[in-house]
Amino acid sequence: MYIPIKKDGYDPFIDYLKGMSILFVVLTHCLVGKEYILFSLWGTQAVPLFLLIQVFHAYKKGVDNITISYNLRKLFQRILKPFILLLAIEIILLAVYKQDWISVLKTAVLYGGIGPGSYYVWIYIQFFFLLPIAAKLICRMNEVSLFFLFACVCIGIEILSSYIQIHPILYRLLFIRYIFLIYLGYLWASKGIAINKITIFLSVVSIIFILVFAYTDWDLEPLFANNEWRLFHWITYFYTAYLFVYLLYKLYQYMDERMKMFCCTLGKYSYEIFLFQMFVFTFFPSLDFLGNQFIEVTLRIVLTTALSIFPVLLYKKFVVNKTKKLNI
Repeated sequence: MYIPIKKDGYDPFIDYLKGMSILFVVLTHCLVGKEYILFSLWGTQAVPLFLLIQVFHAYKKGVDNITISYNLRKLFQRILKPFILLLAIEIILLAVYKQDWISVLKTAVLYGGIGPGSYYVWIYIQFFFLLPIAAKLICRMNEVSLFFLFACVCIGIEILSSYIQIHPILYRLLFIRYIFLIYLGYLWASKGIAINKITIFLSVVSIIFILVFAYTDWDLEPLFANNEWRLFHWITYFYTAYLFVYLLYKLYQYMDERMKMFCCTLGKYSYEIFLFQMFVFTFFPSLDFLGNQFIEVTLRIVLTTALSIFPVLLYKKFVVNKTKKLNI
């Protein structure tokens, strides 16, 4: 079977996938005890899923229809401009609070931003420029050769990373751990999301490796670099691209229309929510004055999730949309 995914026009399922992913991103930064709820099999799939969608959008009109300048203006307006604006606000507020401009600026530069998940912006930008280059290669190869090429490149990167021990700060900002998603995203665009014996088998293999990486201390170097990003290796992405999306699709089918609409709305504004949650988690105060750890943790989860999502939705509904209607 194939999970329906449109190459033309609006596809609410894509927005739904983005909506679920941004919810997982927020939960990643506020949930505790994630190892007890198999979070590695759902919550940590958010960034790979976002990148798969990015590749799909870039290649859905054909790999020969993409160039390095395919939307530089949109990249700046949609991605960089709001990120820079948010970062500037965060730097000013932190510098005023800490009275230490140098320390704040150093942190922003080293970590590619301020707040959890700031690395994603730089991964997205790297993919933006890498996808046209990869498209030139994809046009010249068949599917089997392409698989072996991407697999060999990824294995080579894993081995190299194991031996040279890339600094965690740099590794965090580099696209290399996600490069296999380009191949899988291309398959989405060219073949569709196929659920068959092969993709299910490969997904099961991915699940086994995810569980090994998440729940054991096995050192599988040099085939898989052992660092802070243990869950993110090329072998784990078959599950993300196929079985995980299938499970989300089945959930989508059983949702009532109001819940679907809510998830799709989250997806439409997923980047804005992503940026705002960086701000929320940077400045959210400690609740240890409550004197009860359970209440503190519960309240933190509820408040940070709500504050990351609903101000964006309210702003879009009551400010942006009304402004557009008035042609202001």
